Amino acid sequence: MKKSKKQSKTLKSTPKQTSKKQKNSKNKPKRVLTKKVVIPISILIIVILLATLIVYAFTGKQKNTVVEAEKTELNLANNEYMHVEEDASGDKVPVPNGYVGSSVTGENEIDTGYIIYEGEEEVTDSNVADAQKNRNQYVWIPVPDISKFYGTDSNGKKWGKQYQFSSSTSSSYDEITGTKPYNWSESDGVMTISSKTSYREPDIVKGYDYDSTLKTRGLGAKTTHEFLNQLEKEFNNMVTSVEKYGGFYIGRYETGNINQDTPVVQKGNTNISSQTWYNMYKRCKNIKGDNTNVVTGMIWGNQWDRTLMWLIETGSKTKEQIADDSTSWGNYNNATFEYVNSSGSTATKNKNSSTRIPTGSSEYTKANNIYDLAGNVWDWTMEANSTYYRASRGGYCYYDGDGYPADYRGSNYPTSSGSYRRLSCSTLHKVILKIKTFQKQNKKITHKP
Repeated sequence: MKKSKKQSKTLKSTPKQTSKKQKNSKNKPKRVLTKKVVIPISILIIVILLATLIVYAFTGKQKNTVVEAEKTELNLANNEYMHVEEDASGDKVPVPNGYVGSSVTGENEIDTGYIIYEGEEEVTDSNVADAQKNRNQYVWIPVPDISKFYGTDSNGKKWGKQYQFSSSTSSSYDEITGTKPYNWSESDGVMTISSKTSYREPDIVKGYDYDSTLKTRGLGAKTTHEFLNQLEKEFNNMVTSVEKYGGFYIGRYETGNINQDTPVVQKGNTNISSQTWYNMYKRCKNIKGDNTNVVTGMIWGNQWDRTLMWLIETGSKTKEQIADDSTSWGNYNNATFEYVNSSGSTATKNKNSSTRIPTGSSEYTKANNIYDLAGNVWDWTMEANSTYYRASRGGYCYYDGDGYPADYRGSNYPTSSGSYRRLSCSTLHKVILKIKTFQKQNKKITHKP
């Protein structure tokens, strides 16, 4: 625009100068040069103005779209299962009855991790240290666009939408989150799983989920067919809740006391490894205790991916820190940081050393108030792979963060419970706190094995 103004001034001054000269020379034609120059330059100015306005309008629309997606406000109202609270910015958050939103600065804003504590006693600066160690905690993950969270195939079955992460600027990847569909496509609202033997959910793994073994696992279902229906129902209930309330809760820490029937999600726990997928599938359901207002369970793959996307959207982590190298915020072999050990003393985790730390024991491993998403111990998920494996995510303390970043997908036999072998040490499981919805809202899906 500055260039245009200078051009305009030149054009305006030219006639005046010409007129003065013309007084001394009658042979020079009048204003011929002005017409030849003014018209094309005027057109050029108009073109520049229009182009500038178009570019501004386009980029402005993109920015507004992102802001609106991040700040989507639901029409929330109290019901028999939950009450509405406000974060530090005044945005509404659904909080299940039997839990309270944190009043601690840094724990009470959605964009940086809104925390709820089990129990009804208010959590303030004076009692937060005790509450973190003794009360289960969860962080709210908003899902502004449900269409990116799950889809429905031609048979009416709902599938989770998994994503591949990359720092690439390629047009095939989302510009903001660096993601693209992983093992699925969608056309005219119909979702298609690319390979029924690759990563997918909800689904069974036929190599292990067969009748004779299911009868002894205590999972509720006793046949392959029943177990598939059970997983589908649980997934459908989850997405119904997410759609209704605009998000879900994820465990703030790695699941602790996992060798017990009722695990915990509390700071400093060291019993966070060496359990099979089947054991953790059962035990994660018990974390809610006697509270009938919520449903707890092992994290789904699409919830894991959504959590990572949210970290990128809020600016907590970059695409590179999620997809390329998570060393800067995870407990990996090649990371160096301080933490609080099981004795309560400050210790140093040195580079090129593998140390499994108590969950939540270092601010180094925190992202939007969630600890240990990257490294420390593997996370079992509900995601199936092939006919033999369940997916584990997030890497492990015995490996480097550039090889096994937070988005990393691994696979392991669901019966494995080893501690230090790749994918078989998978143990810790982020717990999802899902607000309960009416059963009548969920359609029962039957699927022939």
